[in-house]
Amino acid sequence: VSPFVAALAVFDDGNGVALHAGGTFTSAGGIPASRIARWNGASWSALGSGVNDSVVSLVTHDDGGGAALHVGGRFTSAGGTAVEQLAKWDGTAWSAPGDMGGPPLILVSALASFDDGGGARLVAAGWFVDSRVILTSRIASWDGASWTTLGRGLDDAVRAFAWFDDGGGTALHVGGSFFSAGETTLNGIGRWDGAGWSSLAGGVNGDVEALAVYDDGNGAALYAGGDFTSAGGAAASGIARWDGV
Repeated sequence: VSPFVAALAVFDDGNGVALHAGGTFTSAGGIPASRIARWNGASWSALGSGVNDSVVSLVTHDDGGGAALHVGGRFTSAGGTAVEQLAKWDGTAWSAPGDMGGPPLILVSALASFDDGGGARLVAAGWFVDSRVILTSRIASWDGASWTTLGRGLDDAVRAFAWFDDGGGTALHVGGSFFSAGETTLNGIGRWDGAGWSSLAGGVNGDVEALAVYDDGNGAALYAGGDFTSAGGAAASGIARWDGV
Protein backbone atom coordinates (compact mmCIF):
# COMPACT_ATOMS: atom_id res chain seq x y z
CA VAL A 1 0.00 0.00 0.00
CA SER A 2 1.42 3.40 -0.96
CA PRO A 3 1.90 6.01 1.77
CA PHE A 4 -1.10 8.32 2.08
CA VAL A 5 -2.36 11.46 3.85
CA ALA A 6 -5.25 10.75 6.22
CA ALA A 7 -5.69 14.09 8.03
CA LEU A 8 -5.13 17.82 7.52
CA ALA A 9 -5.22 20.76 9.95
CA VAL A 10 -4.15 24.39 10.07
CA PHE A 11 -1.92 25.40 13.00
CA ASP A 12 0.34 28.32 13.94
CA ASP A 13 3.38 26.96 15.79
CA GLY A 14 4.80 30.43 16.36
CA ASN A 15 6.36 30.63 12.91
CA GLY A 16 3.16 31.51 11.09
CA VAL A 17 0.02 29.69 10.06
CA ALA A 18 0.77 26.50 8.14
CA LEU A 19 -0.98 23.41 6.84
CA HIS A 20 -0.14 20.20 8.68
CA ALA A 21 -0.60 16.77 7.12
CA GLY A 22 -0.63 13.38 8.82
CA GLY A 23 -0.75 9.86 7.45
CA THR A 24 1.51 6.89 6.75
CA PHE A 25 4.30 8.66 4.79
CA THR A 26 7.94 8.87 5.89
CA SER A 27 9.01 11.82 3.73
CA ALA A 28 7.51 15.06 2.42
CA GLY A 29 8.94 17.09 -0.43
CA GLY A 30 12.07 14.97 -0.35
CA ILE A 31 12.85 15.50 3.35
CA PRO A 32 12.45 12.88 6.13
CA ALA A 33 9.11 13.38 7.91
CA SER A 34 7.75 10.51 9.96
CA ARG A 35 3.98 10.38 9.41
CA ILE A 36 3.45 14.13 9.94
CA ALA A 37 4.74 17.27 8.22
CA ARG A 38 4.25 21.05 7.95
CA TRP A 39 3.66 23.01 4.70
CA ASN A 40 4.24 26.79 4.91
CA GLY A 41 3.27 27.56 1.34
CA ALA A 42 6.77 27.14 -0.01
CA SER A 43 8.37 24.08 1.57
CA TRP A 44 7.80 21.06 3.79
CA SER A 45 9.36 20.55 7.23
CA ALA A 46 9.22 17.79 9.84
CA LEU A 47 7.71 18.03 13.32
CA GLY A 48 10.73 16.89 15.29
CA SER A 49 11.24 13.19 14.68
CA GLY A 50 7.51 12.67 14.15
CA VAL A 51 5.64 9.57 15.33
CA ASN A 52 6.30 5.84 14.95
CA ASP A 53 3.06 4.75 13.27
CA SER A 54 0.18 6.14 11.25
CA VAL A 55 -1.58 9.45 11.96
CA VAL A 56 -5.35 9.42 11.41
CA SER A 57 -6.67 12.64 12.99
CA LEU A 58 -5.49 16.22 13.65
CA VAL A 59 -7.00 19.22 15.46
CA THR A 60 -5.77 22.48 17.00
CA HIS A 61 -6.80 22.81 20.65
CA ASP A 62 -5.84 24.84 23.73
CA ASP A 63 -6.08 22.74 26.91
CA GLY A 64 -4.93 25.61 29.09
CA GLY A 65 -1.29 25.40 28.19
CA GLY A 66 -1.56 27.28 24.91
CA ALA A 67 -2.74 26.25 21.47
CA ALA A 68 -1.17 23.02 20.24
CA LEU A 69 -1.64 20.56 17.40
CA HIS A 70 -3.24 17.42 18.78
CA VAL A 71 -2.57 14.23 16.84
CA GLY A 72 -4.38 10.89 16.97
CA GLY A 73 -3.60 7.56 15.33
CA ARG A 74 -1.96 4.18 15.91
CA PHE A 75 1.42 5.37 17.19
CA THR A 76 3.01 4.71 20.59
CA SER A 77 5.88 7.20 20.39
CA ALA A 78 6.02 10.89 19.40
CA GLY A 79 9.41 12.58 19.17
CA GLY A 80 10.82 9.71 21.21
CA THR A 81 8.29 10.28 24.01
CA ALA A 82 6.07 7.35 24.94
CA VAL A 83 2.42 8.17 24.18
CA GLU A 84 -0.73 6.13 23.71
CA GLN A 85 -2.20 6.89 20.29
CA LEU A 86 -2.63 10.58 21.22
CA ALA A 87 0.00 13.32 21.35
CA LYS A 88 0.37 17.08 21.07
CA TRP A 89 2.91 19.27 19.28
CA ASP A 90 3.39 22.82 20.60
CA GLY A 91 5.71 23.90 17.82
CA THR A 92 8.85 22.84 19.67
CA ALA A 93 8.29 19.52 21.40
CA TRP A 94 5.98 16.51 21.65
CA SER A 95 4.08 15.56 24.81
CA ALA A 96 1.16 13.39 25.92
CA PRO A 97 -2.13 15.20 26.71
CA GLY A 98 -3.30 13.11 29.63
CA ASP A 99 -3.14 9.36 30.11
CA MET A 100 -5.52 7.71 27.66
CA GLY A 101 -4.65 4.33 29.09
CA GLY A 102 -3.16 1.26 27.48
CA PRO A 103 -4.81 -1.66 25.73
CA PRO A 104 -7.52 -2.08 24.57
CA LEU A 105 -7.05 1.44 23.18
CA ILE A 106 -6.17 0.70 19.56
CA LEU A 107 -6.70 3.83 17.49
CA VAL A 108 -7.74 7.47 17.97
CA SER A 109 -9.70 8.01 14.77
CA ALA A 110 -11.27 11.44 15.29
CA LEU A 111 -10.48 14.58 17.30
CA ALA A 112 -12.43 17.78 17.94
CA SER A 113 -12.11 20.90 20.06
CA PHE A 114 -15.37 22.15 21.54
CA ASP A 115 -16.94 24.18 24.36
CA ASP A 116 -20.33 22.98 25.59
CA GLY A 117 -20.56 25.79 28.13
CA GLY A 118 -18.18 24.27 30.62
CA GLY A 119 -14.94 25.41 28.97
CA ALA A 120 -12.88 24.19 26.05
CA ARG A 121 -12.41 20.43 25.80
CA LEU A 122 -10.62 18.04 23.50
CA VAL A 123 -12.83 15.18 22.32
CA ALA A 124 -11.10 11.96 21.28
CA ALA A 125 -12.88 9.02 19.73
CA GLY A 126 -12.13 5.78 17.97
CA TRP A 127 -11.57 2.09 18.60
CA PHE A 128 -11.09 2.02 22.34
CA VAL A 129 -13.31 0.98 25.22
CA ASP A 130 -11.59 2.16 28.40
CA SER A 131 -8.82 4.23 29.99
CA ARG A 132 -6.82 4.08 33.20
CA VAL A 133 -8.69 7.12 34.49
CA ILE A 134 -12.33 6.43 33.62
CA LEU A 135 -14.53 3.83 32.02
CA THR A 136 -15.56 5.11 28.63
CA SER A 137 -16.88 3.74 25.37
CA ARG A 138 -15.37 4.94 22.08
CA ILE A 139 -15.50 8.62 23.06
CA ALA A 140 -14.17 10.84 25.87
CA SER A 141 -13.29 14.49 26.50
CA TRP A 142 -10.17 16.05 28.06
CA ASP A 143 -10.37 19.39 29.94
CA GLY A 144 -6.64 19.75 30.51
CA ALA A 145 -6.72 17.90 33.82
CA SER A 146 -8.94 14.85 33.49
CA TRP A 147 -10.93 12.66 31.11
CA THR A 148 -14.72 12.39 31.27
CA THR A 149 -17.32 10.44 29.33
CA LEU A 150 -19.90 11.84 26.95
CA GLY A 151 -22.92 10.23 28.55
CA ARG A 152 -22.63 6.47 28.30
CA GLY A 153 -20.54 6.67 25.16
CA LEU A 154 -21.26 4.87 21.90
CA ASP A 155 -21.51 1.21 20.95
CA ASP A 156 -19.16 1.32 17.95
CA ALA A 157 -16.49 3.44 16.26
CA VAL A 158 -16.56 7.20 15.61
CA ARG A 159 -15.07 8.56 12.38
CA ALA A 160 -16.09 12.22 12.12
CA PHE A 161 -17.01 15.32 14.12
CA ALA A 162 -18.63 18.66 13.23
CA TRP A 163 -19.88 21.68 15.19
CA PHE A 164 -23.37 22.70 14.03
CA ASP A 165 -26.36 24.71 15.28
CA ASP A 166 -29.52 23.02 14.02
CA GLY A 167 -31.77 25.49 15.81
CA GLY A 168 -31.35 24.01 19.25
CA GLY A 169 -27.97 25.60 19.93
CA THR A 170 -24.49 24.72 18.74
CA ALA A 171 -23.70 21.09 19.49
CA LEU A 172 -21.13 18.46 18.65
CA HIS A 173 -22.34 16.18 15.85
CA VAL A 174 -20.73 12.77 15.58
CA GLY A 175 -20.66 10.27 12.72
CA GLY A 176 -19.46 6.69 12.54
CA SER A 177 -20.52 3.05 12.55
CA PHE A 178 -22.34 3.11 15.90
CA PHE A 179 -25.97 2.17 16.48
CA SER A 180 -26.72 3.73 19.85
CA ALA A 181 -25.60 5.81 22.83
CA GLY A 182 -26.94 4.11 25.93
CA GLU A 183 -30.69 3.76 25.43
CA THR A 184 -30.78 6.35 22.61
CA THR A 185 -30.87 4.93 19.08
CA LEU A 186 -28.73 7.02 16.71
CA ASN A 187 -27.93 4.91 13.61
CA GLY A 188 -24.57 6.27 12.49
CA ILE A 189 -25.02 9.92 13.42
CA GLY A 190 -25.92 11.75 16.62
CA ARG A 191 -25.90 15.07 18.45
CA TRP A 192 -24.21 15.77 21.82
CA ASP A 193 -25.35 19.05 23.46
CA GLY A 194 -23.17 18.79 26.56
CA ALA A 195 -25.82 17.00 28.59
CA GLY A 196 -27.13 14.17 26.45
CA TRP A 197 -27.34 12.45 23.08
CA SER A 198 -30.14 12.87 20.54
CA SER A 199 -30.95 11.41 17.14
CA LEU A 200 -31.07 13.19 13.79
CA ALA A 201 -34.44 11.96 12.54
CA GLY A 202 -33.50 8.31 12.93
CA GLY A 203 -30.04 8.58 11.40
CA VAL A 204 -28.84 6.63 8.35
CA ASN A 205 -28.84 2.98 7.32
CA GLY A 206 -25.05 2.58 7.18
CA ASP A 207 -21.80 4.20 8.25
CA VAL A 208 -20.98 7.92 8.29
CA GLU A 209 -17.36 8.64 7.30
CA ALA A 210 -17.31 12.46 7.00
CA LEU A 211 -19.19 15.53 8.28
CA ALA A 212 -19.08 19.18 7.19
CA VAL A 213 -21.15 22.33 7.71
CA TYR A 214 -21.97 24.24 4.52
CA ASP A 215 -24.35 27.03 3.41
CA ASP A 216 -25.51 26.45 -0.17
CA GLY A 217 -27.58 29.66 -0.15
CA ASN A 218 -30.48 28.14 1.74
CA GLY A 219 -28.93 28.42 5.17
CA ALA A 220 -26.21 26.49 6.96
CA ALA A 221 -26.73 22.73 7.05
CA LEU A 222 -24.85 19.65 8.18
CA TYR A 223 -23.68 17.35 5.38
CA ALA A 224 -22.90 13.69 6.04
CA GLY A 225 -21.02 11.40 3.70
CA GLY A 226 -20.50 7.67 3.96
CA ASP A 227 -21.70 4.21 3.07
CA PHE A 228 -25.51 4.50 3.28
CA THR A 229 -28.52 4.58 0.96
CA SER A 230 -31.08 6.35 3.13
CA ALA A 231 -31.13 9.12 5.74
CA GLY A 232 -34.14 9.74 7.96
CA GLY A 233 -36.10 7.36 5.77
CA ALA A 234 -35.36 9.32 2.56
CA ALA A 235 -33.24 7.98 -0.31
CA ALA A 236 -29.65 9.21 -0.03
CA SER A 237 -26.83 7.72 -2.07
CA GLY A 238 -23.79 8.17 0.16
CA ILE A 239 -24.42 11.82 1.05
CA ALA A 240 -27.21 13.62 2.89
CA ARG A 241 -28.08 17.11 4.17
CA TRP A 242 -29.49 17.81 7.66
CA ASP A 243 -31.02 21.24 8.31
CA GLY A 244 -32.27 20.54 11.82
CA VAL A 245 -35.95 20.29 10.90
